[in-house]
Amino acid sequence: MTVLLTGAAGFVGLALLERLLGDGRTVIAFDRRPLPATLLPRFGALPGTLTPMQGDVMDAAAVAAALRAHQVTHVIHATAITSAASREATDPAAVVGVNLVGTANVAHAAAVAGVRRFVLIGSISAFGSGHPGAATFDDETPHAPRTLYALGKSGAETVVARLGELHGFDWVVGRLGWVFGPYEYATGLRDTLNAVHQLTAAARAGRAVSLPRPARRNWHFVRDAVHGLVTLLDAPALRHRAYNLGPGHIWALNQWCALLAERYPAFHWSVGGEGEPIELYADQEGALLGGERFRAEFGTPPWHDLAAAFAAYVQFLDETGGFGMPA
Repeated sequence: MTVLLTGAAGFVGLALLERLLGDGRTVIAFDRRPLPATLLPRFGALPGTLTPMQGDVMDAAAVAAALRAHQVTHVIHATAITSAASREATDPAAVVGVNLVGTANVAHAAAVAGVRRFVLIGSISAFGSGHPGAATFDDETPHAPRTLYALGKSGAETVVARLGELHGFDWVVGRLGWVFGPYEYATGLRDTLNAVHQLTAAARAGRAVSLPRPARRNWHFVRDAVHGLVTLLDAPALRHRAYNLGPGHIWALNQWCALLAERYPAFHWSVGGEGEPIELYADQEGALLGGERFRAEFGTPPWHDLAAAFAAYVQFLDETGGFGMPA
């Protein structure tokens, strides 16, 4: 198996590299940015074969050439601009271009190259934000995108489905939720880092923070998200074309803060008090991301609960000298 991974230098892309190389696979890491140099020894120690390749998904010829040159058999498309309102107001063409046209370029090249499976990383954002906090998005919830980023993630599913219909290639969407954990860092393409990252960075620096609310969600540990995506990549056959990959563990950010305070005694936090404000993206929690379809087909995956996710994240930061944390 040779996997072309687009967006390999991004947050989820790096976590996918860790998993794929750890499994001993050959990975073509395609991104317009180089892989972080500090991580190359870590990836080099894994049993797989890594070939970094700088290229832009907006360059259809470059994508097609990469597939041909390396005889790629599988593709995971992770490239995206995760835009905030400010970027959407000032550079909408880039957001729509990368998230839609870039997807079309990669999917079309994969179809022409005859890859065995194309995995598109989807997003909970495609379902929209107008839902009560007690609701859960199931796999067939209608899309209702309200931002350019959400429009791009929803539209990317349509693009891949249509090209799959036209070319007859095998594709699947794995939708992720509020992803956090190892390898998150400021790439310039994710305008707001996950609240867990914001809190962890503040705790390591001994800064006080203020949460606007506890924010109880099924926060999505990145290695669990990656496990779901790789399961979809490897499955001999799939019953469906799209799967929500939401985890079963639900917890609130104040619980994460309590663990941080134990690990970093200089850290202080409050809900609605004084301190550095934590950005929660929206003024309500919205719906949870479900995952019943995936679990019915593949069984319950080995999720990290709150304590396990915290321990794994802190271990990663200790091993990497705080990769992704501001200096």
